[in-house]
Amino acid sequence: MKSMCAGLFVAAIAISAGCNYKSTPGGPGATNTSNRTGTQLGPAENSFNLSTPTLATRLKQGEAKEVTVSIQRGKNFDQNVTLKFEGMPDGVAIDPASPTIKHGDKEAKVNVKAADNAAVGDFTVKVMGHPKEGPDSTSELKLNISQK
Repeated sequence: MKSMCAGLFVAAIAISAGCNYKSTPGGPGATNTSNRTGTQLGPAENSFNLSTPTLATRLKQGEAKEVTVSIQRGKNFDQNVTLKFEGMPDGVAIDPASPTIKHGDKEAKVNVKAADNAAVGDFTVKVMGHPKEGPDSTSELKLNISQK
C-alpha cells in the first residue's frame, strides 16, 4: 500500500512538473479577471492559451523535425491566431515562419530546421500567438541542438 501511494505521488509530481506553466493567456478575455474563478481549468471566456511540447525538441545539426503548437480556446473565442517565434538560435529556422491557427483548428504544425552549422546547446524560443483583438498569448519552445 505504501509503495503504491509513493508511486502515485511521484507520478503526480512528474505530471505537474511536465506541464507548460510558462504560458500566458491571450485574446480580449485575457485582461478581464471578472470572468475567472479559482477552480477554472481552461482559459477564461473569450481568451486562449498556447501549448508547446513539454520536453525539449532534440535536433542534430542538419536535421529537421515537426513540432506541434496547440491552442486551447476559452468559451466565445473564435479568432484566427497568428504565431511568431522569437529568440531562434543561430542556424535554426521555423517553416512556415508565421503560421496561422484558423478559428476552427486546434493546432499548427511547423518544421524546425537546424542548418549544418547551427549553434549547439539548449535554447528557449518564445512562441507568441497574436489574435485579431486582445493581447497576445505566449509560451516557450525548448530546443536541444547537438553536433552531427
